[in-house]
Amino acid sequence: MEKSTSLQNIGKAITLFQTKMEKIKKDATNPFFKSKYATLSNILESIQMPLAESGLSFAQIPDGDCLTTILIHNESGEFLQGCYNIHAAKVDPQGIGSAITYARRYALSAILGINIDEDDDGNKA
Repeated sequence: MEKSTSLQNIGKAITLFQTKMEKIKKDATNPFFKSKYATLSNILESIQMPLAESGLSFAQIPDGDCLTTILIHNESGEFLQGCYNIHAAKVDPQGIGSAITYARRYALSAILGINIDEDDDGNKA
């Protein structure tokens, strides 16, 4: 993980963001694992206004086997940045695209501390 020297402003903004966020509902079902999950589009739609109201923005950039996610405090420029390793089950455009989407969902959820419906603590895995 990389971060700016100071985290004072981004820390306050993340706290504000988290107070504005409601629990994100799992809106899709994976028939293979018979489990529900929150889609990337649902997460993006849910975080859009709370991010803007909190003065935060993010970018996600796939680079080889890594997805870099950067969270930025718009006013101060303070940032948090991390890399999520991408592991495509099948190395073709669909497999890689699916792995990137999966990585984007989990990286955003982690860096923002998002509450996604119920958490089974990995028991189904």
